[in-house]
Amino acid sequence: MMSSKSKLVDLLFDSTCFFLIFILFIVVRILIFGTNEGLYPTKHAFLCEDTNINWPYQEESVGVAVITFLSYIIPIVVIFIVEVSNNMGKSENDQEDEEPESFGFFSLKPWVTNMFSLIFVFVFGGFLSQIVTDLSKLTVGRLRPSFMAACKANLTGPGCQGYVTRDVCTGDLFEIKLASMSFPSGHSSISMYGMLFLALYLQAAVRTETKLLKPLLQVVAVSLSLFVGWSRIADNKHFSTDVLAGFVLGAIFAWFVAFKILKLFAIRIRKPKVYTLLPQQQRTSVADE
Repeated sequence: MMSSKSKLVDLLFDSTCFFLIFILFIVVRILIFGTNEGLYPTKHAFLCEDTNINWPYQEESVGVAVITFLSYIIPIVVIFIVEVSNNMGKSENDQEDEEPESFGFFSLKPWVTNMFSLIFVFVFGGFLSQIVTDLSKLTVGRLRPSFMAACKANLTGPGCQGYVTRDVCTGDLFEIKLASMSFPSGHSSISMYGMLFLALYLQAAVRTETKLLKPLLQVVAVSLSLFVGWSRIADNKHFSTDVLAGFVLGAIFAWFVAFKILKLFAIRIRKPKVYTLLPQQQRTSVADE
């Protein structure tokens, strides 16, 4: 077993990594979405008459508040409910046998440590996913389907003949900047990350005798992400390839966090019949089974 001092040191290192990524996440979001200048997407020449970027502007169906609630709040609430329920489902003897884990200045029950570790790493993975998505938008600099609606260039003027740059645009500089970051879809990426992780977590942590309840919840979760992506196409915010790339990116991060960091399916404990979230615990021997 790890000493309380070692656990406290590991906690400090993990907390430092988390806050560094959190600060980077905030800085990147401000420099991209909080100013006309800052980080600016790669500039490409385009044709004013290109029908692919001349779709009309539409208000987005799924806003930032909704996507945050879907991708972060719902999974965190479900994790809390499931972990509390799993602990309440244990016998009194099992609960009494669990010794608190000491972190130097404080102690926590193992199931509480598991729950906070899970939420902590889940949010960490979400920040990483969004940072990679945002930097990818800057690197690619793909124009959105409704780019010309933000550009407001004179399509019949001499400045719009042949391949041109954004210098021909007369629209709001911030709107032009946002209209130049189509690939990949950020909404699709973070929603797929949150919902696919939730589906994997439900498979690993929820104990139920029913055959259809858990698959139904998993399908609903992933379908919500799919509908978010489809809405981005319907609202002329992204091309289908942008949305597909966002789905793939979010799924990769969800898989990495669930299987490589948390190792949700690594250990199966038969009493109680749930999956543990602590890979450092000893495996149940064959004889015990």
